[in-house]
Parts: sequence; structure tokens; C-alpha cells
Amino acid sequence: MKRIVLIRHGKAAMEGKDHERKLDEDGIIQAESLKNKLVSLGLKSSKIYASPFKRAIQTIKPFSETNKEILIEKKKELEEIHMPKDENLSKHQVIEKMWADENFKIQDGLSHRDHFNKINPFLSDIFQTFKSKNEDLVIISHGVLIGLILKFFFELKFGFDDWKTMTMPDIYFLNFDENNNFIEMKRDNANIERIFQI
Repeated sequence: MKRIVLIRHGKAAMEGKDHERKLDEDGIIQAESLKNKLVSLGLKSSKIYASPFKRAIQTIKPFSETNKEILIEKKKELEEIHMPKDENLSKHQVIEKMWADENFKIQDGLSHRDHFNKINPFLSDIFQTFKSKNEDLVIISHGVLIGLILKFFFELKFGFDDWKTMTMPDIYFLNFDENNNFIEMKRDNANIERIFQI
């Protein structure tokens, strides 16, 4: 069995530019706990695809350091979706509307469908590589983006209510057989210390 592992970053400090926000004290403990979990599950991967945002890199770095052959490749395609502020809607309301309507967007932002279409070539490419190799594929990114990958790329049920239940960090395992046939998806964030529910 091979796995695609989608990981949401750990808890980060709120101050600073979004792409520069670092893990806070809880997030650092979460990252170490996540490392222990992934090692215990026997995850086999020579490369990790990561959002270039600092909190994502910090979350997965302890695991990457368990084996000098594991490389972290930063990919702009794994950044969180851009959501401008709206005068009449809270951020939470914007997110809810975007999950309800894949074409809804604010000002110069992208809709869910637009954003997925933008990153789909990258996802298709790494999925083809996954199918040709006998190892797991590890992706660390952000909550909304992970939901979009599950919903649009793998055509699994995922909506606003699923997004609301996501934690920091969070882990989704997509299991495949030796012929790359999809078996099942399992969300498993058990045994993560100081896990954070928004």
C-alpha cells in the first residue's frame, strides 16, 4: 500500500506578514509530535512538497530531519488561497460562501474553481510521479487548499462543515493499492500533542 499524506501546518503566531508567521510555542510542540507520529507509521518518502510559508516549513522540518535523504521542496502552488477582505462580510462568511459556490470570489481574489485550475497541472504532475514510484507522497499546506485538493482533484466529499472541523495540525491519508487504485481516505490527527481546534 502507498499513501498520499496531506498535512495542515501547526498553530502559528498571529502577528507579522502571513507568509512569515512562525509557529508559536504550541506549534513547535505539535511539529515534534507530528514527527513522532509519521515515523511510527513508517512513512516512506524521499521528498516533501511544501507551501513556502514559514509555518508550513517549520511544521514538517522535524520529520524531514529524521532522514538526511528527505528533501523539502517549496512550491508556490501550495500557498494558501488569496482571500481579500470584504467590507460587508467577515472572513468566516467569505470562506463559507466560497465553499457553497465554487465560483464565488472577492474583488481581485480567486474563486475555489479558479484556484484549483491554476494548481491542477502541478498536482497532476506530482500524482503521476507518485504512481511511478514505490514511496509515499507527502504534501504540507493550508486548510482551504487541502480541502480543494480533496474535493476537486480526488473528487472526495469536502465542504465548509469539513473545513470547520479541521485542526492545527491535521492529517489526511489517501491509501492506494500496488496498482495505484484508490482504496480510501482516512483523517487521523490522533496522538498529536496540543492539537488546536479553531
